[in-house]
Amino acid sequence: MKKRFAFSTILISTAFMLGTTSALAANTSTGTSKAEITFTTNAAPIIVNPDSPNPNTPYRPQDNGGNTPTGNTGPLTLDYAPNFNFGSNEVLVNKALFKAKDQKPFLQVTDRRILPTKWDVKVKLSTFKDNGGKDSLAGSTLTIDAGDVQTLIGLPINAAPTTGNVTLTPGNPGDAKVILASAAGTFSTWQIYWKGNGTDNDRITLNVPVGVQVEGKHTATLDWTLSDVVN
Repeated sequence: MKKRFAFSTILISTAFMLGTTSALAANTSTGTSKAEITFTTNAAPIIVNPDSPNPNTPYRPQDNGGNTPTGNTGPLTLDYAPNFNFGSNEVLVNKALFKAKDQKPFLQVTDRRILPTKWDVKVKLSTFKDNGGKDSLAGSTLTIDAGDVQTLIGLPINAAPTTGNVTLTPGNPGDAKVILASAAGTFSTWQIYWKGNGTDNDRITLNVPVGVQVEGKHTATLDWTLSDVVN
C-alpha cells in the first residue's frame, strides 16, 4: 500500500503541474503599432558637376560662367539648361562657322516618379536680336551635336535616355527638336554633357552666312521643354 500511494502521489502532482503550464500559455496579450515614412518632391534637385556627378557635392554652374538652375520642383523636372557663348569674332569674308567657347555646358533632368513612363526634352531657338532689338543673323543655324549621356555616380544604370544631333533655325516656332528622350523607367538624375576641348567646343556650332555678319552683339533665346510622352 505504501508503494501504491507513493506512485499515485507522483501522478497527481505531475498532472497538476501540466495543467498549470497550459493555463499560463493561453494567457496572452497583444497590441499593434506603426512604422511610417513620408517622401516628397518639394525641393529642387541639386545640380551636380558633370565632370564628377556626385549627389553629395552640389555644383553651382553660375559661379563658373554658366546659367542659373531652374529651381523646378516635382517628380519630373528640368533642373538646368546651358547657355552657349560664341565669343567675339572678326567679320571675315571667308568664315561662316563659329564654335562655342563654353567648356562645360550640360543639360540636367531628374526623374523621381514611381510610374516608369517615357519623357523627352525639346529645344527651339528664337530669332537673333541685335543691340537695338532688331532681328538679325537671318539664315543662320545652330547645331548641337550628340553629347555624353550620364547619370549620378553610385546609382544603378537604368535604361539610359538617348540623344542625337539637332540643328535649329532661329525664329521658327515649329522647329522644336527632341534633344533627349527616355525609355520607360529612368529613376535618377540624368545629364547630357558637351565637354569642350580646352579652347573651343566642337559639339556646339553656329553657322552665320558671311553676308549677314553685322557688327555688334546678337542674342537669341533657347527654350527647353521637358514633357511626359504619351505611352
